[in-house]
Amino acid sequence: MISVYIKFIWMIVFTFLIFFIVRSVHSETMNDLIWEKGIYYKKNTNIPFSGKINGNIKGQFQDGKKEGTWLRYYSNGQLFSVSNYKTGRKNGAWITYNNKGHLIEKGQYKNDLEEGHWIRLFENGEISYKGKFKNGKKSGSWVAFYYNGQLKYQGNYKNGTKDGYWEYFSPSGYLYEDYSGYFKNNKKVSSKI
Repeated sequence: MISVYIKFIWMIVFTFLIFFIVRSVHSETMNDLIWEKGIYYKKNTNIPFSGKINGNIKGQFQDGKKEGTWLRYYSNGQLFSVSNYKTGRKNGAWITYNNKGHLIEKGQYKNDLEEGHWIRLFENGEISYKGKFKNGKKSGSWVAFYYNGQLKYQGNYKNGTKDGYWEYFSPSGYLYEDYSGYFKNNKKVSSKI
């Protein structure tokens, strides 16, 4: 009689183990979720989703909001982007790659706004632009280049608007005098150097 009881207990324990193993292995994909008013829900439920997402997009949800590091992949398996979230808001490093694994863009977010140094590269690895953000607005010195590496423009931003002397160049390096000059609040106020 005791051996039947022990077998029964072991069968229950084994069943629970199998249940939890299967449940922990299974994870959702973004296609299994719906987004409504800033919150992600598993389809056909009204409970904010918490758990891991797998597939071409990998990450973690907490109470329906993205949390922690997220990875996104191209269909060929190559990493597309690394992004970071805190309670559903962009926070931390934000990095994008092309489908060959080369860096395309790199920067930081703080409370859903761009912050600090950002750089974007062309497919050939040359710099497309670089500059700084403060509270989501361009700030300080910014430069941009043509695909061939030639300087396209350079100048300063203050609170997201052009401020100070700006220079614009042709793809062959000639100064565009009509476009260059002093700017205040995004408007050209003088062509004089």
